[in-house]
Amino acid sequence: MAALTQPLGLIGAEGGTNPLLQVTPGLALWTILVFLVVFFVLRKWGFGMMIAKLDQRDQAIRGAIEDARRQKQEAEKILVEQQAVLNQARRDASGMIAAAQEQGERERKRIATEAREEYEKTVARGRAQIEQETRAALTQIRSTTASLALEVAGKVIRQTLDQPGHKELAERFVREIEKQQ
Repeated sequence: MAALTQPLGLIGAEGGTNPLLQVTPGLALWTILVFLVVFFVLRKWGFGMMIAKLDQRDQAIRGAIEDARRQKQEAEKILVEQQAVLNQARRDASGMIAAAQEQGERERKRIATEAREEYEKTVARGRAQIEQETRAALTQIRSTTASLALEVAGKVIRQTLDQPGHKELAERFVREIEKQQ
Protein backbone atom coordinates (compact mmCIF):
# COMPACT_ATOMS: atom_id res chain seq x y z
CA MET A 1 0.00 0.00 0.00
CA ALA A 2 2.92 2.33 0.59
CA ALA A 3 3.82 1.96 -3.06
CA LEU A 4 0.51 3.47 -4.11
CA THR A 5 0.88 6.63 -2.05
CA GLN A 6 4.39 7.62 -3.25
CA PRO A 7 5.28 8.74 -6.73
CA LEU A 8 6.84 5.97 -8.83
CA GLY A 9 10.13 7.81 -9.52
CA LEU A 10 10.94 8.19 -5.85
CA ILE A 11 10.58 4.55 -4.92
CA GLY A 12 13.76 2.46 -5.05
CA ALA A 13 14.01 -1.27 -5.59
CA GLU A 14 14.01 -1.99 -1.85
CA GLY A 15 11.29 0.49 -1.10
CA GLY A 16 13.73 3.32 -0.17
CA THR A 17 14.42 6.61 -1.89
CA ASN A 18 15.74 6.95 -5.43
CA PRO A 19 19.56 6.75 -5.62
CA LEU A 20 19.63 9.55 -8.21
CA LEU A 21 18.23 11.93 -5.62
CA GLN A 22 20.77 11.05 -2.97
CA VAL A 23 23.76 13.37 -2.66
CA THR A 24 27.07 11.56 -2.75
CA PRO A 25 30.17 13.72 -2.23
CA GLY A 26 32.40 11.77 -4.66
CA LEU A 27 29.82 11.88 -7.42
CA ALA A 28 29.25 15.60 -6.82
CA LEU A 29 32.98 16.27 -7.05
CA TRP A 30 33.34 14.36 -10.32
CA THR A 31 30.25 16.07 -11.74
CA ILE A 32 31.66 19.52 -10.91
CA LEU A 33 35.10 18.55 -12.29
CA VAL A 34 33.64 17.25 -15.59
CA PHE A 35 31.44 20.34 -15.86
CA LEU A 36 34.42 22.66 -15.41
CA VAL A 37 36.53 20.74 -17.97
CA VAL A 38 33.73 20.81 -20.52
CA PHE A 39 33.12 24.48 -19.73
CA PHE A 40 36.78 25.46 -20.25
CA VAL A 41 37.06 23.39 -23.45
CA LEU A 42 33.93 24.97 -24.81
CA ARG A 43 35.13 28.39 -23.69
CA LYS A 44 38.47 28.00 -25.43
CA TRP A 45 37.24 26.43 -28.71
CA GLY A 46 33.44 26.26 -28.74
CA PHE A 47 32.07 29.48 -27.32
CA GLY A 48 34.25 31.65 -29.57
CA MET A 49 33.02 29.84 -32.62
CA MET A 50 29.40 29.95 -31.40
CA ILE A 51 29.67 33.65 -30.54
CA ALA A 52 31.26 34.34 -33.93
CA LYS A 53 28.40 32.50 -35.64
CA LEU A 54 25.85 34.38 -33.51
CA ASP A 55 27.56 37.72 -34.32
CA GLN A 56 27.63 36.77 -37.99
CA ARG A 57 23.94 35.88 -37.86
CA ASP A 58 23.23 39.13 -35.97
CA GLN A 59 25.06 41.13 -38.66
CA ALA A 60 23.17 39.27 -41.41
CA ILE A 61 19.83 40.04 -39.73
CA ARG A 62 20.80 43.69 -39.21
CA GLY A 63 21.90 43.89 -42.87
CA ALA A 64 18.62 42.32 -44.01
CA ILE A 65 16.67 44.79 -41.86
CA GLU A 66 18.68 47.70 -43.28
CA ASP A 67 18.14 46.39 -46.84
CA ALA A 68 14.43 46.09 -46.12
CA ARG A 69 14.34 49.70 -44.86
CA ARG A 70 16.26 50.91 -47.90
CA GLN A 71 13.99 48.95 -50.26
CA LYS A 72 10.93 50.32 -48.45
CA GLN A 73 12.23 53.87 -48.90
CA GLU A 74 12.96 53.20 -52.58
CA ALA A 75 9.51 51.67 -53.02
CA GLU A 76 7.91 54.72 -51.38
CA LYS A 77 9.96 57.01 -53.62
CA ILE A 78 8.96 55.01 -56.71
CA LEU A 79 5.33 55.05 -55.53
CA VAL A 80 5.41 58.85 -55.25
CA GLU A 81 6.99 59.10 -58.71
CA GLN A 82 4.43 56.71 -60.19
CA GLN A 83 1.60 58.68 -58.57
CA ALA A 84 3.00 61.85 -60.16
CA VAL A 85 3.25 60.11 -63.55
CA LEU A 86 -0.26 58.73 -63.17
CA ASN A 87 -1.64 62.14 -62.24
CA GLN A 88 0.11 63.70 -65.24
CA ALA A 89 -1.29 60.96 -67.49
CA ARG A 90 -4.77 61.65 -66.13
CA ARG A 91 -4.37 65.38 -66.80
CA ASP A 92 -3.10 64.63 -70.31
CA ALA A 93 -5.97 62.22 -70.94
CA SER A 94 -8.48 64.79 -69.67
CA GLY A 95 -6.95 67.38 -72.00
CA MET A 96 -7.12 64.96 -74.93
CA ILE A 97 -10.72 64.09 -74.14
CA ALA A 98 -11.67 67.78 -73.91
CA ALA A 99 -9.89 68.50 -77.20
CA ALA A 100 -11.58 65.53 -78.87
CA GLN A 101 -14.99 66.63 -77.57
CA GLU A 102 -14.37 70.18 -78.81
CA GLN A 103 -13.26 68.89 -82.20
CA GLY A 104 -16.28 66.55 -82.30
CA GLU A 105 -18.60 69.48 -81.56
CA ARG A 106 -16.97 71.56 -84.35
CA GLU A 107 -17.28 68.62 -86.73
CA ARG A 108 -20.93 68.11 -85.74
CA LYS A 109 -21.66 71.80 -86.43
CA ARG A 110 -19.83 71.63 -89.77
CA ILE A 111 -21.74 68.51 -90.82
CA ALA A 112 -25.04 70.05 -89.70
CA THR A 113 -24.26 73.23 -91.68
CA GLU A 114 -23.32 71.21 -94.77
CA ALA A 115 -26.47 69.10 -94.43
CA ARG A 116 -28.60 72.23 -94.05
CA GLU A 117 -26.95 73.79 -97.15
CA GLU A 118 -27.42 70.56 -99.11
CA TYR A 119 -31.07 70.43 -97.97
CA GLU A 120 -31.63 74.01 -99.09
CA LYS A 121 -29.96 73.31 -102.45
CA THR A 122 -32.08 70.18 -102.91
CA VAL A 123 -35.25 72.07 -102.01
CA ALA A 124 -34.30 74.88 -104.42
CA ARG A 125 -33.63 72.36 -107.21
CA GLY A 126 -36.93 70.63 -106.44
CA ARG A 127 -38.81 73.92 -106.53
CA ALA A 128 -37.09 74.89 -109.78
CA GLN A 129 -37.94 71.50 -111.26
CA ILE A 130 -41.56 71.77 -110.08
CA GLU A 131 -41.76 75.26 -111.52
CA GLN A 132 -40.27 74.08 -114.80
CA GLU A 133 -42.63 71.11 -115.00
CA THR A 134 -45.55 73.36 -114.08
CA ARG A 135 -44.62 75.73 -116.94
CA ALA A 136 -44.25 72.78 -119.29
CA ALA A 137 -47.62 71.40 -118.20
CA LEU A 138 -49.24 74.82 -118.64
CA THR A 139 -47.68 75.12 -122.10
CA GLN A 140 -48.96 71.68 -123.01
CA ILE A 141 -52.43 72.51 -121.60
CA ARG A 142 -52.49 75.74 -123.62
CA SER A 143 -51.43 73.88 -126.70
CA THR A 144 -53.99 71.15 -126.13
CA THR A 145 -56.66 73.71 -125.30
CA ALA A 146 -55.89 75.65 -128.45
CA SER A 147 -56.02 72.43 -130.52
CA LEU A 148 -59.28 71.43 -128.93
CA ALA A 149 -60.73 74.90 -129.37
CA LEU A 150 -59.80 74.82 -133.05
CA GLU A 151 -61.23 71.35 -133.40
CA VAL A 152 -64.45 72.34 -131.65
CA ALA A 153 -64.69 75.50 -133.67
CA GLY A 154 -64.18 73.52 -136.85
CA LYS A 155 -66.85 71.07 -135.91
CA VAL A 156 -69.22 73.83 -134.87
CA ILE A 157 -68.65 75.66 -138.11
CA ARG A 158 -69.25 72.55 -140.16
CA GLN A 159 -72.47 71.80 -138.44
CA THR A 160 -74.91 74.32 -137.33
CA LEU A 161 -76.99 72.70 -134.79
CA ASP A 162 -79.72 73.66 -132.45
CA GLN A 163 -79.43 73.68 -128.66
CA PRO A 164 -79.81 69.88 -128.17
CA GLY A 165 -77.27 69.29 -130.94
CA HIS A 166 -74.73 71.56 -129.21
CA LYS A 167 -75.29 69.74 -125.96
CA GLU A 168 -74.73 66.35 -127.60
CA LEU A 169 -71.64 67.66 -129.40
CA ALA A 170 -70.18 69.00 -126.12
CA GLU A 171 -70.81 65.69 -124.30
CA ARG A 172 -69.16 63.71 -127.08
CA PHE A 173 -66.22 66.09 -127.04
CA VAL A 174 -65.80 65.64 -123.25
CA ARG A 175 -65.86 61.83 -123.66
CA GLU A 176 -63.14 62.05 -126.31
CA ILE A 177 -60.99 64.18 -124.01
CA GLU A 178 -61.46 61.72 -121.18
CA LYS A 179 -60.39 58.83 -123.47
CA GLN A 180 -57.22 60.70 -124.49
CA GLN A 181 -56.15 61.19 -120.92
